[in-house]
Amino acid sequence: MFYLFMAFGAVWLLVTLYLVYLGLRQRQLEGDLRALREELDSANKR
Repeated sequence: MFYLFMAFGAVWLLVTLYLVYLGLRQRQLEGDLRALREELDSANKR
């Protein structure tokens, strides 16, 4: 029974870490997209 609990905990830990990674990656991509939009806006104003 102990191994089942440890496996369950390990799976949830991996899922949590993956979701944190996805959140950080999404935040980075949103920043990149915002920078590209600002660059396009400044290029269009010229």
